Amino acid sequence: MRMKRLLIGVAVTTAAVGIGTGTAFAFWSVSGSGSGTGAASVAQSLTVIPETPAGAGASIFPGGPAGPVYFEITNPNPYPVEITGVSWSSPTSTQTSSCASSLISIDGAAPTSGLTITVGANTTSPLESIPGVLDLSGSAGPGCQGVAFDAVMNVTGAQEA
Repeated sequence: MRMKRLLIGVAVTTAAVGIGTGTAFAFWSVSGSGSGTGAASVAQSLTVIPETPAGAGASIFPGGPAGPVYFEITNPNPYPVEITGVSWSSPTSTQTSSCASSLISIDGAAPTSGLTITVGANTTSPLESIPGVLDLSGSAGPGCQGVAFDAVMNVTGAQEA
């Protein structure tokens, strides 16, 4: 009798486990389909920051060769940008009372293309310069010594390949 009870207990336990396991696999499975979306970013404008040179960088003098402009460029885009061109607007004196803006001009041969400036994604470039841009008139007097000149630059570029 004892053995019979033991066998019945084992049989009932095995049946219970089997039913429970069967129930776990009896749930329905499901699937579906649809679309995900993404969007292209919108290119953000670059910002040109003028930097006034000191020491040897302050190399413009009356009647001398065309001097450089110094600047940094901020790129807020999530990709690097290569500057491919620049256009120049009339420069101005930062101290018009001692050095009139009419004494400074953009050199006729100032570079507008062929630049090799790359600005990383979401960053500001190191100090950059473009030589041969600013001409100080030979008639500029001592009041122009140490004066900075602003030359508005419009840079163009594209995502670096």
